[in-house]
Amino acid sequence: MSGSNSVSKSVLATIELTQGQRLSLRAIFHRALLMIGVILFFAEYGAAQGLEKIRIGMPSLSLSFVALQVAYARGFFREEGIDAEIIRIATNIGIVAVTTKEIGYTTAVGAGLRSAVRGLPLKVVTYFNGRPLHVLVAKPDLKSLPDLRRKVIGFAGYGDSTEFMLRAILRQAGMDLEEDVQAFQVSGSGQRLQALLSGKLDAAIVPPPFNFEAESKGFVRLMAAADVFETSVSGLALHVDTLKDKPAQVKRMLRALLKAQNFIRSNKTESVRVIADWLKLEPGIALASYEIYVKGMSLNGIVPERVLESDIERARREQQVKEAVPVGKIVDFAMLREALNELEMK
Repeated sequence: MSGSNSVSKSVLATIELTQGQRLSLRAIFHRALLMIGVILFFAEYGAAQGLEKIRIGMPSLSLSFVALQVAYARGFFREEGIDAEIIRIATNIGIVAVTTKEIGYTTAVGAGLRSAVRGLPLKVVTYFNGRPLHVLVAKPDLKSLPDLRRKVIGFAGYGDSTEFMLRAILRQAGMDLEEDVQAFQVSGSGQRLQALLSGKLDAAIVPPPFNFEAESKGFVRLMAAADVFETSVSGLALHVDTLKDKPAQVKRMLRALLKAQNFIRSNKTESVRVIADWLKLEPGIALASYEIYVKGMSLNGIVPERVLESDIERARREQQVKEAVPVGKIVDFAMLREALNELEMK
């Protein structure tokens, strides 16, 4: 027993190297830590190498796209074997990037739908919300829609969903975007809010939480886009070739986003924290944003065909497309339904 103890003490004290060198226990410990670090690095590197890199375009930091951020922050993309690169890119540029396959997906499904109606090879595969979250807010002295006549109104840009929301809102007062107001393009919801607060705009159409920030400073909510514009504008759209050639990838993307939506619905406290951190919000505004998002969210990503038909017909009229456009040419929920079945979600 004493011989065993002496051997143990000897081993703990020093390790004999081939060159006859002796290392202290501290040096051995440090070298072991270094070795562990190297092993962990290569393990992580190997895991990353096993992930599929996918680029996703997102028009702006906005509550409309929070499912994307939750899927990233909570690791749902990685669970599905995806190394997601989320790129902030203006809506019209994002549509071009998907069309030319520079990026794989865009969350701007409103613009994606209209582009597909126009003939571009795009399809919508899921929606995050049943209706848009955007609100038209204006300076305190502008109390109604007719007060906007000849005023400067901010929206994200021509071809963006905010253009069509704004047109629909103005029609309620018999006004036209080009003839009755001064339309001003400001890409990015946060930038539009700042332009409104600084006095460069008289009104602007923005999603939560930006409308809450404006209203907390005395600006007036004139109308919610959901009152006149039924279809959601956020979700996932892709090139038709991606759906045809990479169905497994598409399904994994959809599974990750369905998990994110389910997490948002089921984990209020953590979701509010993600929203606050991501959008740099006060807790109260983050909570109000969360509640409005959950109220309008689509749990299964599917929009009724009646609504899609109406949206496609509106896009066809506005873009002067003469031929009828069937829903199946623009929207495809087949892969989404498979993902829902696999996750045992309705």
